[in-house]
Amino acid sequence: MWMVDVVSLELSSGCIAHVRNTEHFLSMNTAPAFLEPTVRWQDIFGNDHPVEVEIGPGKGAFLLAHAQNTPERNFFAVEICKRRAFRLAHLIERDGPSNIRAIHADMRCLIRTPLWPSGVSVYHLYFPDPWWKRRHHERQLFHEDFAMVLAQTLVPGGKIFLASDVREYFIRIVQQFHTVPDLRQFPWERDHVTKKGKPILTDFERKFREQEQSIYYAGFRKKDEEVYPDLRAL
Repeated sequence: MWMVDVVSLELSSGCIAHVRNTEHFLSMNTAPAFLEPTVRWQDIFGNDHPVEVEIGPGKGAFLLAHAQNTPERNFFAVEICKRRAFRLAHLIERDGPSNIRAIHADMRCLIRTPLWPSGVSVYHLYFPDPWWKRRHHERQLFHEDFAMVLAQTLVPGGKIFLASDVREYFIRIVQQFHTVPDLRQFPWERDHVTKKGKPILTDFERKFREQEQSIYYAGFRKKDEEVYPDLRAL
């Protein structure tokens, strides 16, 4: 993989980013921090195409297929598992497409820093780990105001697509999104398909469908005008 010119950026949220100056890969871990300049999506992709973000792409089955099928949009992957992030970067470099970038990071941390640009058109959030054990609850993605911060980085009219096989955790996430004034839920089930009409699925999604296991879906859309301040600036 193209991983050269490693730079450490200390950030105000308590994160440190190890940025590989490559076309496809960034890495980020937690550490004490201070403020750094804001990054724009155009700086990352070299164009102003709409940006879709998948949080926790895993092996990247959905991300790679969807990006290949939609070359007019940019795709950004945030993967907390370092091994999976490196594997995804390798697949992107080997097979493309060229409209994907990946970062190894904890999204709860990353989204609160100036390293994370606003202006996301779509968030894909599929099968987040529920972290069942009590001692692991702090690792759950949705804590405190995460839903609010996620929503405020959307463009007006931007969407969040959610899928989970865990009903209890799914309901909790939906309830958190319902507390965000600018978000409205709408009926949604998997409707991403290739140009030949074949469904574009995650690995978990394909597995659960084959096992005829229940999958819970929800979509959320941001209203056209914001009604709350930027929490990251507080």
